[in-house]
Amino acid sequence: MKLRILDNYIRLRLNQTEVDNYMETGKVSSQSQIGLNALNYQLVKSPKHTDVIAEFVNNTITIYVPAAVTEKWSSPDEVGFKNENQSEIKILVEKDFQCLHKRPEEDESDSYPNPLAINN
Repeated sequence: MKLRILDNYIRLRLNQTEVDNYMETGKVSSQSQIGLNALNYQLVKSPKHTDVIAEFVNNTITIYVPAAVTEKWSSPDEVGFKNENQSEIKILVEKDFQCLHKRPEEDESDSYPNPLAINN
């Protein structure tokens, strides 16, 4: 799972396996080790929330996703979703597509095929 943070904007991108795991279990998580500490981040399906929200507790960013949003995202045509109330923080969660310009150091074997790629 890729995490991008810019000021009050959080963006998560999930590959195919991560999306499948999230759909099966209602949760997917990852970790970035920074020295002796770790930054954990996770996407959690929540039956009690009505909007996509973020919390930061004990070095963990948790993005809670309403069940209805999860169900809609399970459709192959749905690329992502965002929170409706973006007054405090903007949240965007997307399926991770293969880049149009390949980077040799990046493994995209489990990313979704990019719909803009030209098939020859």
